[in-house]
Amino acid sequence: MSVQPEDRTTIDMFSTTRPGRTRSNPYDRTQQSRLNKRSQRLRDKHAGLHRLEVKLPADVVAALDEAGEELGMSRAEVITKALEQWLHL
Repeated sequence: MSVQPEDRTTIDMFSTTRPGRTRSNPYDRTQQSRLNKRSQRLRDKHAGLHRLEVKLPADVVAALDEAGEELGMSRAEVITKALEQWLHL
């Protein structure tokens, strides 16, 4: 019987006890990152959001960051508001 890394019930089946502070999460960092990204994608999907990747020049990103600081918004919120105004949504 093999142990799967995602299996929470049998993760300690063959491990030896180690001295020191107990682990707060039974998974290694890469596995935690993968699970967190998956749950974030699901939360975004349920919120009706879609991922979009865009490459922008550094000066445009700097201008977006400045506008975000002035308006108290994140870069993504600034881009969303600008696109909504441009597309008349």
